[in-house]
Amino acid sequence: MQKASSTKRLSKNAAQPPQVLGKRNAASSIPLNFKVPEEFRREFKTYAAQHSKKLNQLLFDAFAALKEKDAR
Repeated sequence: MQKASSTKRLSKNAAQPPQVLGKRNAASSIPLNFKVPEEFRREFKTYAAQHSKKLNQLLFDAFAALKEKDAR
């Protein structure tokens, strides 16, 4: 029964309009894991620190900028 309930929740959430990226509650976040080259990781983390951003906020901002650019 528990599985059906969580599947139902996922389907229900998928139908809702997306929230503004970066404004989500930490409790509603799930991990996103992938590998990147070490130099990219270092540069990404350094950029985030220099601009007082969390890593996930930098990713949200970059993705939003890419979507905006592609929409033109």
